[in-house]
Amino acid sequence: MDEQLSLLIELQAADSELRVLREEKNRLPGLLASLDERRRAIKEELEQTRQSLQEALKSKRDRDRDLEEGAQKVEKLKARTSEIKTNKEYQALLKEIETAEQENKTVEDDIIALMEKIDAATAQIAAAEKKVAEEEAALLAEQKEHEAAVARITENLNIGEKARQKIASRVEPAVLARYQGLLERLRGKAIAEVRGESCSGCYMSIPPQVFVNVKKNAGIIPCPHCNRILFYKG
Repeated sequence: MDEQLSLLIELQAADSELRVLREEKNRLPGLLASLDERRRAIKEELEQTRQSLQEALKSKRDRDRDLEEGAQKVEKLKARTSEIKTNKEYQALLKEIETAEQENKTVEDDIIALMEKIDAATAQIAAAEKKVAEEEAALLAEQKEHEAAVARITENLNIGEKARQKIASRVEPAVLARYQGLLERLRGKAIAEVRGESCSGCYMSIPPQVFVNVKKNAGIIPCPHCNRILFYKG
């Protein structure tokens, strides 16, 4: 096989490996960002539950105060009983006491509902805190894996780039420039194997005489359709 053609095949193999590594490395920051988003989401869920508890506690304090004031109101109304002189006034006072007591009963029901809400929120907070701790540990382990992958890929990239440079240094400048142009224009595939008398890059049939020449692997022969440099494994 022609030496330059052989070098280009090696060079494309090296470039393909580097491209895969770069794509993987570029993907990792997104994965790390998604971990941060998951971390933020579970902490936000915990904070919302805590906020719900604080609101319930405040509402209960307010209703406790309302109940205390309502009880005092009933006591004051009952204390006025001795001052009543007519039956009409007495009936009106009883109605007012009944209304105040009913309002107190509503406040008591609200307090019971709030206490149930507080108990539920407290249990939710305990569960959420446990979930946050578990998720944080899992996220931290996953983050370390991704960071280790970044370090490993970076190291492999450095090794691969040096190997590529070594191969490229042996390719003639004009051939290398042609290869680089094709690589950029044809989505990373500048060299294509001929299979079944067709270019594996564009899948078009190769003219018989071109195919005969390609089979010799004696030089740089472009595909008549896509311009990729052709080679034949046999």
